[in-house]
Amino acid sequence: MSSEPMPFPTDLFESEWIPASKGIPRSKQKLMIVLHGKGDKLDAFRSIKQELRLPNFNYLLLNAPKRYLKGYSWYSVEPRHERGVRGARTKLFKLVEELKEIGWASKDIYWMGHSQGALIAADLVLNHPDSFGGLVGVSGYVWFFRGWQRRVARSGARRTPWLFTHGLRDRIIQPKEIREDIEELSANDMPVLYREFMKGHDFDYRKEVPFIRKWIANARLRRQSFLQA
Repeated sequence: MSSEPMPFPTDLFESEWIPASKGIPRSKQKLMIVLHGKGDKLDAFRSIKQELRLPNFNYLLLNAPKRYLKGYSWYSVEPRHERGVRGARTKLFKLVEELKEIGWASKDIYWMGHSQGALIAADLVLNHPDSFGGLVGVSGYVWFFRGWQRRVARSGARRTPWLFTHGLRDRIIQPKEIREDIEELSANDMPVLYREFMKGHDFDYRKEVPFIRKWIANARLRRQSFLQA
C-alpha cells in the first residue's frame, strides 16, 4: 500500500485513509476511525500516524457532515436534542457496515474522538450491537439519552474497552463534567479507564499521547478498563 493518504471509497463522509506501515500482514492490521471536534476538520489529524507511532494501524479520518465556521460539526444543535446526534450515529452505523463488507472485523476497529467527536464516538459504541477494539475519547464528554441503559443491554459497549483522557486546565469542558459521565458509565458496568493530564482542551504530546499509545498497544493495559469497571 502507498504511504500517502488515499480516499476511502465511501459516499457517507469526506474522508482520508492513512495506511499502515509497509510490510505489516493484513491479518495484523488494525483500523482507527478519527472524529474531530466542533469547528475542526480532518486536516488536524493528518500527522496522527507519526504521533501515535503504531505501525500496524490504518487511520480513517472523517469530516463531520455539517459545515460550521471554517470547519465542520457533527450536529447543529445541543446534544439534548437527540435528532442531530442520531443522524451522525446512523451514518456511522452505515460506515461500519461498509468496512465490514470489505473485510474489517469490528474487533479490529478502534474509535478516537476529540471534544464533540468523543461524544459521537461514545454514542456510537453505546448503541452499536458489535464490540470494538477500543474507544479513546480526548477532552470530551458523554450524553446519555433517554433509554440509553436499555439500548446498552443490546449493544457491544460493555465488551469494548474505553479510555477517556481530560485536561485539568480545560475551560471548554470542565473536568467535573466528564468525571460525572465516567461515574455514570462505571455505575452501569462500562469498562472505562479515565486519566487526567495537566493540559487544556487540546492534546498533551508529552504525557497524554504516549499514554494513549501505550493503552492501545498493550492488551494488558486495555484490560485495566475492564478491571476498573
